[in-house]
Amino acid sequence: MSVQLTSLDTSTLPIDVLNFYDKPFYDLVAKIVGVGAAKLLEVQGIRSVYSFLNTIDVFEVLNLSCPALKDIRLLISLEAADHTFIVQPGYRSGVEYLRQLLKQKHEEHLNEIKKKSRRRKQYAHTNDNSSKNHSQDVSQGATTVSNPQQNSTSPRTFLLWEIFSVTKN
Repeated sequence: MSVQLTSLDTSTLPIDVLNFYDKPFYDLVAKIVGVGAAKLLEVQGIRSVYSFLNTIDVFEVLNLSCPALKDIRLLISLEAADHTFIVQPGYRSGVEYLRQLLKQKHEEHLNEIKKKSRRRKQYAHTNDNSSKNHSQDVSQGATTVSNPQQNSTSPRTFLLWEIFSVTKN
């Protein structure tokens, strides 16, 4: 039962959030979701944004009977009369919100990389054309210089012919 938000404000996240690892990552989780969620991720060894995004259900581990999870289970779960536990809805929705926020940040990062790549290709293409035009101009000038009979084709060619004639004499 997750709520799909179409657009999230990723500007509230630090610029380099996708690189967070260990303490900075856990601090982010604690700030957005809560200390219990940060401890849950830490005990599972989920140490970074991408590790988190690649974990399907961070709460699944709570189904295990494990002494290391006892304090975390009490912190983020509600205990029913039959001694079963249910994750508090606030933690579940907070983790889902964080997941969506980080996914959107990742998408924005990928789009920025694509834009930069397109700009580089466009710049290289522009320089390529400029370089080709320059070499065509040079080769046209060289052809004209080597054949003085064709010096009437353009004023530029005539000027090159004059320079060649002057330097030859």
